[in-house]
Amino acid sequence: MQSSVEYQIYIGCKDVFLQDEVVTKEALTDLVVNFFTSREIDFSLVPAKGGFLHEDGRYAVEDTLCINVIGSSDDDIIKLGKSLSMIMNQESVLIAKNDLQTQFQ
Repeated sequence: MQSSVEYQIYIGCKDVFLQDEVVTKEALTDLVVNFFTSREIDFSLVPAKGGFLHEDGRYAVEDTLCINVIGSSDDDIIKLGKSLSMIMNQESVLIAKNDLQTQFQ
């Protein structure tokens, strides 16, 4: 088994001010796939529904993309999260980091 790091990025699809999808889930999916493919980074992408509390106290449920990245660097993931947040006009994105043991069979 190999030691590695797993990052999970969760990003909603609704514009924070308009409360509607300005960039569709499909368009965001294409953008993310192209980004990781061009850099040959291992990833998985899963569409989901997510609920969260805005900073102003509003609760929202929206289409969410869950991006799972194996073996990248903290700096790259933080830059990606900030870029996705700006593209999607999000208040924030959630990034989780976990130590991981991997083995391909």
